[in-house]
Amino acid sequence: MKIGIDFGTSYSSAAAFRNGRIEHVMFDGQPQFRTSVFFPDRAVDISGFELTSLHEQEISDGIRSAKASYAKRLAEYNKDIAAIEMRARAAARNKTPMSEEEKAERRAMIAKPFLSRDQDLRESAVNAIKRHWLSDEIAKAKEADIHLDTAIFGEEAIDALFIYESGRLVQSPKSMLGFRLERVQRGYITGIVTRILKHIREQASLQLGQEVTQATLGRPVKFRSSIGPDGGLQAIAILTEAALAAGFEKVDFLHEPSAAAVGYHTSSATAHHALIVDIGGGTTDIALAEVGTEDTQPHILSTWGEPKGGTDVDLGLSLRSVMPLFGKGVCPELLAPVFMDAASVSDLNRQKSFRDRRFIHTPLPYASRLAELQKPGIPVRLNRDVEKLKIELSKTARSERSLSYIEPSLVAQATDTHLASGAESFMRSFEQLLAQVSKEIQEYTPVLFLTGGMSRAPYVIEAVKQAFPRCDIVPSEASLGVVDGLSVYASLTQDVRYP
Repeated sequence: MKIGIDFGTSYSSAAAFRNGRIEHVMFDGQPQFRTSVFFPDRAVDISGFELTSLHEQEISDGIRSAKASYAKRLAEYNKDIAAIEMRARAAARNKTPMSEEEKAERRAMIAKPFLSRDQDLRESAVNAIKRHWLSDEIAKAKEADIHLDTAIFGEEAIDALFIYESGRLVQSPKSMLGFRLERVQRGYITGIVTRILKHIREQASLQLGQEVTQATLGRPVKFRSSIGPDGGLQAIAILTEAALAAGFEKVDFLHEPSAAAVGYHTSSATAHHALIVDIGGGTTDIALAEVGTEDTQPHILSTWGEPKGGTDVDLGLSLRSVMPLFGKGVCPELLAPVFMDAASVSDLNRQKSFRDRRFIHTPLPYASRLAELQKPGIPVRLNRDVEKLKIELSKTARSERSLSYIEPSLVAQATDTHLASGAESFMRSFEQLLAQVSKEIQEYTPVLFLTGGMSRAPYVIEAVKQAFPRCDIVPSEASLGVVDGLSVYASLTQDVRYP
């Protein structure tokens, strides 16, 4: 059987087209999973863990304790703020009034307590319980000399590092495929991609009830690359090698916007032109297609691509709203590359450079925060919180996330101004790409089909509207538009010589 696979920078998914309908492969009940994989140093099957009634009581007690502690700290905070106001009134009576700037400085010196959401408090408590359980299981495994070769995928991969507390966590391996890789690095990345594709193939075979032996993989028009066009060739070579090692007997590739066009084509009753705009985590791809014809596939007239996407916005937002908590713009000895390395979680070389740095001349609290950030997996966890800030700031003017895993009571705060500034570089490239496409398709008035995780962002939608004011936007599936088309294409191109 042949399936379609959207191996994405941020999220991956798979689907099959059979009996006239698309069937998404489910991963822990979801049609996609975060493209992250964790390899524990000593693997124990964590699926054997179960929350008991005693655990639930422990969790409830922990949440109540956290809220009680917050209430106490908030009362102390309010008392300190009130004391500032009293001193200000006393100073005014003595005809030495305190300026608003001085009052603001005094208030800023008092840290306002932060209360995590119930969901976050529960997650933290559950992970603590899992750590204790896992510690016991690892001890048993050591005694029995048991070592299991397992990998953990998706959101659980990130959480697992803080439960196992040792191992290798890799996020967004797709971003590395086009970069200059030494032989050992290439083998390492190929192995990781193999494990992810094997996970997809095994889950698909299990759900679909038959062996999956073929796949169509989506690919961007332009891969992220540090070695020019050779980066794209290298990426395809790694993906092909990994797919074969994962058990696929045959694999082919389709441009991601072309795949989305295939999916849209199947639901179009009349012939017309469509401009597919696919904005993912690592790349932005566009295709002009004629859809809705009697042919089995759309006619792809042209494609464009830019190796930038949502992760570039994450990086920009991190540098502007989060890295100042680690000394950016505060400590003159900490130059920009320090924070770029720390925030570039998908770049193995930058991450190694950051881990190798020493901060012996950096003052507290920045030195201790940076030391925490150097610990395995912490940059990825921080990046996940930055991504959540980005998503929330598309709906509200202000958001915050607890960074208690870095330092107790540390909170990252971000505003829509931070987001606009962080997205500036990506939006400049995106708008230039839209302008190029608009100029080259002046003879067409296509409908606009937006897909990819970033296509939900209001500022992205507005930029597309500004570039194509005469075109209508049609409803689309942001997360699954590409994989839907890949599954249809896979069914049309299945090689009957393979089972």
